[in-house]
Parts: sequence; C-alpha cells; structure tokens
Amino acid sequence: MTCPRLHHTPKEKREAARRSCKKYYDHNRVTISLKHKAKYRARKWVNAVTQEIPTKACAQEIPKGRARLHTGRRGTLANVEDTLNRLMNGSSTELFDTLVHDLKGCTDIEPCIQSIKTLLDDVEGLRQQVQECHCATLQCHGVGKELRQVEFTAGRVTSITKALEDVLMYAMDDLHSLFHHHARGELLYQKTPGSASL
Repeated sequence: MTCPRLHHTPKEKREAARRSCKKYYDHNRVTISLKHKAKYRARKWVNAVTQEIPTKACAQEIPKGRARLHTGRRGTLANVEDTLNRLMNGSSTELFDTLVHDLKGCTDIEPCIQSIKTLLDDVEGLRQQVQECHCATLQCHGVGKELRQVEFTAGRVTSITKALEDVLMYAMDDLHSLFHHHARGELLYQKTPGSASL
C-alpha cells in the first residue's frame, strides 16, 4: 500500500517545495555564499582578462569546457611557474643559502634587507596571480587535475614566502642569530622537507 498524499493541490506542492528550499538554504548558507563569491570573482577575472587582451572570440561566445579559456589560464599558470623557477634559479635551498651568504659578506645590511623585501614583493605578486588562476580554474573546470596543479603551485609560492619572511625576520632582528640558526640547520627552509625540490 502506498503512502497517502501530503499535498493535493499545486499550490500546496509549491509551498512545500519553497519550505524545503528555504530549509536547505538556511542549513547550507555559508557554502552556497562561498560558491557564488568564487563564481563571481572568476567571472570578473575572466572579463578583465578578455578586456585587456583582445581575442578573436568574446568569452561569452566560447562554450564553457573549450580549450581557449583553458589555454589562457594555463598560460598564466605557466608564466607563474616560469617566473618562480627563474627566481629560485634551480632550487629554493640554493636561493636561501645565497641570501644568507650575501648577508655574511655585507658590511651594510640595508641593501641586503631591501633585496629580500623586493623578493617578497615579487613572490606576493605571484601569489595574487596564482589566486586568480585558482578562481578561474574552479569556475570553468571545478575540481580536477587542473585545480590540483594550481594548488600545487600555490603551495610552492606559500612555502617560499614563509621561508623568505623567516630569513628576513632573523636578518632584521640579529645577524649573529641568523648565522647561528643557519649553521645549525634551524631556519625554516632547512627544516621543511622537500623544500629543495620547490
């Protein structure tokens, strides 16, 4: 025997559907809001890119899953990775060791600190580019291989930022402390596993 009908008229069915949707929204409001914000920011970024760089076809004319938007984003991510690799010149360990050795050889510390701050500014610009790539990838492809690649690059940028801030903090506080921690292998880039491959 089947269950008796709860809603007999179309009006009752609409009201029941509204109650159900409202209950779902009240329960998941934060998640829905975050998804809408991410979609808005990605649309805004894609529109800004298409306005800055004229293309043969407008972004609205391209179907969602096509390669044209994907290559544009991938090109941006590839640019970030190339810039990151050029900045590190091989490995992050080599970069940070060179920074510490330059600090050892400096008589005036201000130019060395200024160069570290400049590096931090460059890495911050890369972080913003990666964040824009993340939003655009999430908008067009959702989760998947492309998003994992963007998140991997974001992790690399974050690790380098933290290590640079660590060296800068020790350099601004006391140089002898920096050299002592470097000799004992206690700086962040020395303690982080796999930082050489970054």
